[in-house]
Amino acid sequence: MGNIRLFSLLKVALGVIVSSIILSACSSDNLDPVREETKGWSVEKLYNEASTELGKHNWNKAIKLYEVLEATYPYGKYAQQGMLDLAYAYYNSDTPELAIPEIDLFIRTYPTNENMDYALYLKGYINYYNDNGLLSRFSKQDLSERDPKGLKDAYFAFAEVVNKYPDSKYVLDSKDKMNKLVNALARGELFRARHYMQIKAYIAGINRAQQLITNYPNTIYVEEALAMQVVAYRELGELQLANQTQQVLQLNFPNSQYLSTPWVFQDMPWYSFWRS
Repeated sequence: MGNIRLFSLLKVALGVIVSSIILSACSSDNLDPVREETKGWSVEKLYNEASTELGKHNWNKAIKLYEVLEATYPYGKYAQQGMLDLAYAYYNSDTPELAIPEIDLFIRTYPTNENMDYALYLKGYINYYNDNGLLSRFSKQDLSERDPKGLKDAYFAFAEVVNKYPDSKYVLDSKDKMNKLVNALARGELFRARHYMQIKAYIAGINRAQQLITNYPNTIYVEEALAMQVVAYRELGELQLANQTQQVLQLNFPNSQYLSTPWVFQDMPWYSFWRS
């Protein structure tokens, strides 16, 4: 009997707690000054006020207004443009993790929107600078452990702008950033290959160098990747492969320093990743 009574008391207590949480949430909603302020506003007024705050760089106020717009008027031209503006505001308020999903939702929902070139450019722009920011924030980060997904996402977004919207005003900057991204990605592969060579993981070093050569054949880092493979093959006792790779190096880079002096490990500072 005692256990049954205790269980009943616990149920009552739990019910009180849940009710309190619900009432608290409802109360918070009612006390939200932006929601209260915007009650009864037309979609035009709500969008214009949000745009005004965005123009003033009042990111947090703009975000709240755009979120109300999205919840209250989820369809139409204002809702569509509001999604892109909201993503831009998220990015500028240091929450890019909210910006990218908002853009992806826009791209999936409105594939024929007239501002699709801007949506793709904004996605590339945010991924490009967000990853760059990570590098400067975590200066001790080992690039051999860094996931290049954000860089690749940026590249593919810019590539869509260039290929699908050749007359877009964002094409020139997209091309410029694509070139920088290719060099950055190739340089990242080189960093990882150097890391494996340093710890004498020669097969992994060969594979990383080959990924660089295959995926980024027009970058300046191919020369060192080939030279690295020559050394790795020799260390593994694969002299025929070493000689064949040396011939490829000589054919493509007849003036290479590595033809007379074998490749040796030299450290690459993290901050040089984005140079070139």
